[in-house]
Amino acid sequence: MIRYPISKNFGLSIILLTCLAYSPFLLGQTNQTGAYMVFGSAVHESCNCFILTPEKTVQVGAVWSTNTIDLKRSFDLQFKVNLGCRTGTTGADGIAFVLQLADTGLGKGGKDLGFKGIIHSLGVTIDTYQNADYGDPSYDHLAFQANGDMNHTDLQNNLAGPVQALKNDSKIKDCSWHILEVEWDPADSTLSAYIDGVFRLSMQKDIIHRLFSGQSKVHWGLTGGTGGAFNEQQVCTIIQAGPYVDPAQKFCENAPIAFRDSSTNQVLMNHWYWNFGDGTGAHAEDPSHTYSKPGTYLITEAVEDAAGCADTNTTHIEIGSYPVAKFTTTSICSGLPITLTNQSSNKVGNISNWRWTLSNGAFSTDSIPNFGALPPGNYSLSLLTTTADNCTSLDPYDVSFSIYPKPEIGFQADTTCVGSTLILNARSTNAVPINQWYWQVDTLVLDSGQTFQHIFTEEKTFPGLLWAFSNMGCSSDTAQQTLQVQQSHAFAGNDTVGAKGYPIQLQATGGVTYRWFPVTYLSETDIPDPVAQPTDSITYTLTALSSAGCPSTATISIKVYRGPTFYVPSAFTPNGDGINDLLKVVAPGIRQFEFLKVYDRWGRLVYNSADLERGWDGTENGHPMPIGAYIWIAQGVDYQGNTLDQKGTTVLMR
Repeated sequence: MIRYPISKNFGLSIILLTCLAYSPFLLGQTNQTGAYMVFGSAVHESCNCFILTPEKTVQVGAVWSTNTIDLKRSFDLQFKVNLGCRTGTTGADGIAFVLQLADTGLGKGGKDLGFKGIIHSLGVTIDTYQNADYGDPSYDHLAFQANGDMNHTDLQNNLAGPVQALKNDSKIKDCSWHILEVEWDPADSTLSAYIDGVFRLSMQKDIIHRLFSGQSKVHWGLTGGTGGAFNEQQVCTIIQAGPYVDPAQKFCENAPIAFRDSSTNQVLMNHWYWNFGDGTGAHAEDPSHTYSKPGTYLITEAVEDAAGCADTNTTHIEIGSYPVAKFTTTSICSGLPITLTNQSSNKVGNISNWRWTLSNGAFSTDSIPNFGALPPGNYSLSLLTTTADNCTSLDPYDVSFSIYPKPEIGFQADTTCVGSTLILNARSTNAVPINQWYWQVDTLVLDSGQTFQHIFTEEKTFPGLLWAFSNMGCSSDTAQQTLQVQQSHAFAGNDTVGAKGYPIQLQATGGVTYRWFPVTYLSETDIPDPVAQPTDSITYTLTALSSAGCPSTATISIKVYRGPTFYVPSAFTPNGDGINDLLKVVAPGIRQFEFLKVYDRWGRLVYNSADLERGWDGTENGHPMPIGAYIWIAQGVDYQGNTLDQKGTTVLMR
């Protein structure tokens, strides 16, 4: 006989090793083995393993627990089953996990799997032979059936299924162990079956009232049968200790730790022993223990079922110490983030969580929080730390600090004149006491108090900067204004001539506003371009002012001639001495000058220009003309629109 090791991963289990066959109803013998009773061909092989049917024809066997199951409580039973090695038509018939109200030991074998004849019952059946009269499918199948009735065409007792037993294989009698898991949830009356951890079938029925007349405590066991075809069918209960500690607990010194038994086939266990690794232990199923010192401890759990089958398993837990929260911070000025140094520590275990709480209600879980820039005021900051073992600081660490307001300042932009004193006055707009003012005006960096004064000797535009520090050392933002030192540049125009009583257009520049003096002959005295209409020669004084009122003066002289007419010198000396070098026309009363033409004594044109100010320099194409007499002709339009032509002679002398 092949023996198979029990895996540590089977969970809470009853393990079935099963073979199927046909057999008639067989009362057989009864063999009581403490926690279990065996009937018929069933044999108790070891502490937790049974043969239901040997590899013979016409066999029927059963094993029943001497303890009942309460259907008002959930259960999750797993069975390891082996349905034998014979395949095809030579291998049969199957096994059933059975719940029954009475304590019938043995039912009919063969195609009825030792289940038929057990009334007020529920069977989770694995059938490995196709019986057409029972409506069996061709594949090895699993079903939920009631009252010992294996006929799938009976709609009253065939509760659910059949479905293929193995999801990916039509045969389950493969000489291998498989896990049959039966799960019951009384909350919604759901019964489910799994094979090898794969869901196969479920139903939702009130089996307590429908099958068991309202009684919740039922017997449970496993049956199997063979007929003309046969297989050795085996079952085993799994005994596997499962110490479990909920990781959501606080694993801290002097804090109670809850332990829970999660053994496979937990409902079958009736003895427990725990060794907590610190020299103490307990016999409870789900004990609690408190460790007085931090450290790593080996937890050992030993379990034993009603049949005396036992198993031991271990796990480790780490008991941490309580962390000490600590940090430093300082009072700062508004507009700046809080600077923190986290100095929290722990003896055992790593700090994994931080809980910062600011007195204004803000909080953070970062190791170094960022609360941004806080408004001025007094604050307190609290820190609690927690380790990966869920140990939290016994006391929060609190630090008080202040956010000091920074000064809000300004000054009025000013404009002054070259040579005058520029005066700037700083002001505070939020009543924060100022300890020191700082000015930067043009290229000057001055620590000069609340008032800045300086005399500039040249015209310019430049920035003025001001900042200040409060008595708590907080700097203001920098106030900036554009400053100007101005100077006007009065220009009244070049001296000119005019005809007596004829208008002359004046044009001033170099300022923003203007004043002319005297007012004699002027159309207006406070505009840049008045019209003068003198009858005598006169000199005007112009005063120009910048936008800041910076003054400058200039003059223009007007020589009045009779006119309109052209005055041309009778001789000129273009010798480069700067005296009388040009032959120029004076044209009083002429509004528009047309030309000045000069001819030599043979009547050849040697000069022609409409520019009254240009004048002839005694050359032709850059070559000096000979001394002698020349004829000139001038033409223009006077202020009344009349064309005036005039000619004469002049002598070129060297």
